[in-house]
Amino acid sequence: MSWMSRHFWNIKNWHWVSSAICLIGLLLFAATGITLNHAADIESEPQIASIENLVPASLLRQLKPSRQLPQTFYSWYKETTGMALSDSALIQWEQNELYVASPRPGGDRWFTVALDTGEFYQEATDRGTLAYLNDLHKGRNTGPAWRWFIDIFSAACVVFSLTGLWLLKRYAKGRKSTWPLVIAGLLIPVAFLLYPAHAEADELKITLPRIKVAEYHAPYVAVWLADDKAKRVKDIAVWYDTQMENQKGEKWLKDLRLWWRRSGRSAELPIDGVSGATRRPGTSTVDLDGTFDNLPAGNYVLYVEAARELGGREVLSVPLTLPVTTASTEKAQGKNEITTIELKTEPHS
Repeated sequence: MSWMSRHFWNIKNWHWVSSAICLIGLLLFAATGITLNHAADIESEPQIASIENLVPASLLRQLKPSRQLPQTFYSWYKETTGMALSDSALIQWEQNELYVASPRPGGDRWFTVALDTGEFYQEATDRGTLAYLNDLHKGRNTGPAWRWFIDIFSAACVVFSLTGLWLLKRYAKGRKSTWPLVIAGLLIPVAFLLYPAHAEADELKITLPRIKVAEYHAPYVAVWLADDKAKRVKDIAVWYDTQMENQKGEKWLKDLRLWWRRSGRSAELPIDGVSGATRRPGTSTVDLDGTFDNLPAGNYVLYVEAARELGGREVLSVPLTLPVTTASTEKAQGKNEITTIELKTEPHS
């Protein structure tokens, strides 16, 4: 057997080479595994930048439903925003609106064009380095090159694990604890999987509809808890335009009429841990961990109110009894500004 053949079939060589290839990747994935597991506990303030403009009438006439936008629009977009528009951007045509999304790791960018008026609005969000690394962990919006890396890295991890198992078998005779530890490595994660999922996890899901109108503004939303006499107990979330200069976004909170009467007019804005940016259409989750702690036993009502500029207003509510003794899910269906709200509660030990 030649020198090259001996080294090729040497398990130790495969083990140390695969470990060298995996080292940095394993550290990255291990660290981001921890941050993903505790994402709700790590505070982060996304940076949001918006641009408003008008698409020239001559260019607006060229915008017709298709998979690609005209090259003249790409040039106008770069000149207007200072950013290039990728050919892989997600393009959606609505009745009177063009919607284009360019998601990326750790952030996203989207814009709309009102096809009847030419109004252009773009929002770019940067959620920071930690969100960027977390998205790399998930392979979210990363492109084909990173997906190839994950495949190669995963294959190297498999080689590293199997050669490690082979080496354990080879040297197990002198180490009595080898196989008990290997079996423990199998049984421990199984035991955690069998443990009830989402124990003691309280959350509220709010689904906002995508409304087909020429001029769409993300709704302001307020979430608060009231007692059985409708008296406000505590604010949970208030979403509004926090990026407007000189806190001008607070001016329109009065449109949340019910919340404003119960709480808003006497609140000092922004409310720490409660105020946040508006959400786009889709489902958003409000983490309620610890929200109901130390509240007296009794019957409560959780309210969600949404109001949209140039749109309507809607209030939904679901009942809540404290302390929570059994896992439950309460839902309410909206008609206009809110699609649904869903409150999930679990008994706390």
